[in-house]
Amino acid sequence: MYSLAKRIRHIALPEEIILSCELITEIDESKNRDEVESVSGAVLIRSMAKKFLSVNHLEVYTPKSEKPKAFVGDNELSVSFSHTKEAISAAISFDYLVGCDLECLDRSVNPALIPRMKGENETEELYKFEPIRIWTCKEAALKMIGTGLRKPMKSVNLDQVDSNLFDVEFDNGIRAKICSFQHMDYWISICYQK
Repeated sequence: MYSLAKRIRHIALPEEIILSCELITEIDESKNRDEVESVSGAVLIRSMAKKFLSVNHLEVYTPKSEKPKAFVGDNELSVSFSHTKEAISAAISFDYLVGCDLECLDRSVNPALIPRMKGENETEELYKFEPIRIWTCKEAALKMIGTGLRKPMKSVNLDQVDSNLFDVEFDNGIRAKICSFQHMDYWISICYQK
């Protein structure tokens, strides 16, 4: 399914992080959506590890409501993936902890959600033009720490450094970076921490 995974490079993304985004061509409507997403995410991650890291055997576990885990023997590979109805993206790294999110450019965020998203140290300006992009940044950050949306988005404070790079600080003081950019018809955001 993803044997030809293509690597996406971006100037704001460290070389040690491998990112891929693929269109979904085969959907088995008879299966549970969570199961399909989990399996397709694991397939893409294995394909990326084989093609870009020369890893032939990768154990991938996707516990329900938890961050996926991947191991090459005793070495953990940080992995994260995200779906829309039409596409899947994944980020992997041995050197960085990663979280990845993907959303369609034309998806909207209900304005009533913005106060629930906005961190106490963030400016209103951040939310004026592309709230779905900010959504992907925050979800990528929460995926990186392993909570996903079980933790409130407003616990993540963003500061835009340049057009594609954000500094992030969690409510517990932990800091990370986010690379966020348009690819095809999607916003892709990857949160990473050394």
